[in-house]
Amino acid sequence: MEILKRENWWIWLIITLVGQEVASLVIGALVGVYDKNAWYAKWYYWVIGLICLIFPAIVMFMVFIIQITALTAYKLEVPGSELYLSPYIWLLCFIIPIIGWICLSVLLLYLPIMIIVKLYQGKGEQYIK
Repeated sequence: MEILKRENWWIWLIITLVGQEVASLVIGALVGVYDKNAWYAKWYYWVIGLICLIFPAIVMFMVFIIQITALTAYKLEVPGSELYLSPYIWLLCFIIPIIGWICLSVLLLYLPIMIIVKLYQGKGEQYIK
């Protein structure tokens, strides 16, 4: 996967600007953050979410995107990304909603931008096979 080379950071910038969170999902696949035993790999969770109307499936997909973005940032050594992998920050976000919205907006802005910066710095080259 030559796409993770340092000089190809601008391709990921364009994909991030055009495709929003799709770039994080693709980079996550390239650096190997997906787990076969995780909740998102089990098809029956998605079927149950779809049977219970569309809303639970949309929430599940949003949680999936947030989780993969945080794991991708952690693999690329983005500073502060381990904060979003802790369940305590998410419990705090549910208890105090204002802090939750602030943390979510920081996550959706900071982590994708810093993933591109880390690719520019060459952190993705260690995952080239």
